[in-house]
Amino acid sequence: MKNQITAFLAMALLTSMSFAQNASTLKLPADDGFSSKGLRISLVKPTLDSKIKLKYEGLSFDGTGKPDSALGLAVGYASLPVQELGWTANVAYIEAKAESTANIARIDGNLGYAFNKYVHLKGGLNAMKFTSGNGVKDLNAGLGFQASLGLQLNRNIGLDVGYSELNSSGKTPVTSRGEEVGRADTEMKMTGLEVALTGTF
Repeated sequence: MKNQITAFLAMALLTSMSFAQNASTLKLPADDGFSSKGLRISLVKPTLDSKIKLKYEGLSFDGTGKPDSALGLAVGYASLPVQELGWTANVAYIEAKAESTANIARIDGNLGYAFNKYVHLKGGLNAMKFTSGNGVKDLNAGLGFQASLGLQLNRNIGLDVGYSELNSSGKTPVTSRGEEVGRADTEMKMTGLEVALTGTF
């Protein structure tokens, strides 16, 4: 029995030594060359300043405002190869709160360039539409743009910090004593910083 145990231990030792020798010659899987690639889900925190222009029966009005808070969720896809041209695309839903709540639906597409696995730049165009909100839901969808710096902590988790501009225009109701008396030509521009925590899978 003692001889059998000794033989077993010797075989185990020889096997482990052989495995270790072979393992030392193995190469790690080749890097696929992407900073980030796959389905992307993002928590979006914009800080927006709004400018509005109204024209009605020869009169004009310019105003500014800022939501008390804004937060959104985006779903999209990212393909950011290292040192090559890449792209991202997203559909976002953002809730902005001030005196009342306005909800925004936004799509965006971007071209990007990853300098390495951890840092990339991207920029592109967006289209947005208010889906709810007093008066603003009557505005038409408009085109805007965005640009951002991305920091990729690993293949799955990243952080984007950038600047965005959202535009919309159309006719909004003019009311007097609670009744609509006409429609004003309206242009709205929202600009500001935006931070997104991204998860790519």
